[in-house]
Amino acid sequence: MLTKIKLDLFKLKPKEDLIGVYEFFKKKSEKWFSKSFKPKDKYFFISDCPLCFNTDSQEVYKVDGFSYHECCSCQSLYTKPHLRQSVLESLYSDGTYQVYQDNLVKTSINLRKGVLEERKYTQIESLLNNDLPSLLDIGCGGASFLDVCKQKGWDVEGIDPSPSSQTLALEKYNINVQHGDFSQLKIDKKFDVITLWGVLEHMSDPVSALKKAVSLLKKDGILAFEVPSADCFLSKYLRKYNFSPTRYIESGRHNIFFSKKIINDIAEKLVLEVQLIESNGLDVQTILLMELDQKTTDNILNIQDVLNDLLLGDHYRVFLRNKG
Repeated sequence: MLTKIKLDLFKLKPKEDLIGVYEFFKKKSEKWFSKSFKPKDKYFFISDCPLCFNTDSQEVYKVDGFSYHECCSCQSLYTKPHLRQSVLESLYSDGTYQVYQDNLVKTSINLRKGVLEERKYTQIESLLNNDLPSLLDIGCGGASFLDVCKQKGWDVEGIDPSPSSQTLALEKYNINVQHGDFSQLKIDKKFDVITLWGVLEHMSDPVSALKKAVSLLKKDGILAFEVPSADCFLSKYLRKYNFSPTRYIESGRHNIFFSKKIINDIAEKLVLEVQLIESNGLDVQTILLMELDQKTTDNILNIQDVLNDLLLGDHYRVFLRNKG
């Protein structure tokens, strides 16, 4: 197993940018609620668990008007009521989600590409038999992961719902990216690798997206994704000491939080073999939201490293092999 990265939140996402983006999205979501913070039917609907479709759930905390429920069957978390698909789609079509990309992704592109994307590539490469595989990255954003893999000789393609991603990928990396909703696109090709980094939590029906991805995956191919964890330390802290974190919850954007149980259940149903599940989190710094001296920061990063070893980091990274 590759050594985990001890990542400083404020080098990845500067504190002032975290606060600025949080306040921007909080302001954006105000129209979805009444003056008494009651969700408007125009924007929300009551749904069953979007991962296992169980009807029973229990509210575990509320953040900025959004109610987060734990599924009584699979232990995943989801917003209830849930934002309508049209609202989720509008965040991309009207350029709202681009604010996140511009303020919290582009500013740290060298760290993301040179460290985080390289590690993703190395993890997948270690699981493959094919020296020059084909890759489909769903929700590819600025295409930095695609470019890392392209530079290694991989045959790469991307899909993203944001129009600007298509332009950026072509201009910066000379990579063709399809603009559109993955669930609606017709794809007549199979791939050795399919990835969804930070994508499934934004979808209304992530299970259908995973089923479609598996249908496009070659036998023994690798499906990899990263999602917010329902089991993490930060979520447990929120249950006891409710507050509004500037990341992780990301109300209106992160609508589903996956438990390890549902990841294993989905893998079994889709005839996928679990190769690796690890957690990568920034729980402690997210809670503290304080820039401290280097010695204290190092100690915090060591604590986070142990939380990750215990699978208590705020995101799961999952690698599955297609055995169907």
